[in-house]
Amino acid sequence: MQYNDSQQKCLMEAFRTDCQTLITRFELSYNTHFQNFCEIWKEMQFGLVFAYHPSEAALTVFCEEALCVTKQFLVNASSLKERIGALYLTYGVYYKMPVKQLKIRMTLSDWKCLMEVHSQIKEEEYLDANYILCKLIVDHAFLHCISDREYGIERHFYQKQEQPKLDVNLMPEIKELAAPEKLLSTISKLSKVYEEKKRALYDEEGDTSLQLYDASIADSIVGNIRTIQSESRIFVKSNLTNTSCGAAKSSTASATSALSESVLKDPKR
Repeated sequence: MQYNDSQQKCLMEAFRTDCQTLITRFELSYNTHFQNFCEIWKEMQFGLVFAYHPSEAALTVFCEEALCVTKQFLVNASSLKERIGALYLTYGVYYKMPVKQLKIRMTLSDWKCLMEVHSQIKEEEYLDANYILCKLIVDHAFLHCISDREYGIERHFYQKQEQPKLDVNLMPEIKELAAPEKLLSTISKLSKVYEEKKRALYDEEGDTSLQLYDASIADSIVGNIRTIQSESRIFVKSNLTNTSCGAAKSSTASATSALSESVLKDPKR
């Protein structure tokens, strides 16, 4: 589920209003310490802006827009204390948002403005603000780019579509491999012939290279498949009785994973 254009616009206007309220309260407070900003943040329960979004894609779009809004407050502020409040707000939104792959997009003019802020807070010895800004820079929170927003077809699909959830069941293909006269059966026959020829040429105890290949590897894999298949049937019957047949699919997927793990544990395989 996604926000339509009207809902997205209303949501961001509400977020912008909340940002303005927080910055104004900070600007009217008695000091510029980050602890003071945190108290206002907690009183407003500002962290709840990331809650109750209809989908992960909608949350990602909101976080992207939120970073853009907070940056605009930072670069367009009229006073130093207002800029410090906007800096704290940008810091809080960046580190509190649940979507971690996003960055704060900075154009050349934005970056020049930010460096001016940096010079001011160093000159006035606002230690909290100086630390916050330096931490953002060190943590690579800023992305230098030509525009505030990303444009292109890729971004459209990134925002508007959920990631597809693939429901893949490999168990039928695995069972086919273990069927008579199929791949694993052929490997088993060839392995036994290879083992006999090898023993005819070398004495088993006199040459350790004979132990580098396990002739029963295919039979062992077939046995594991049979075991997993029987366990899957028991699990499916139990789930059909207690819940629904939908849970049986997860049993087959976990069984497939268990087979892969059992095969990878043995280096000979």
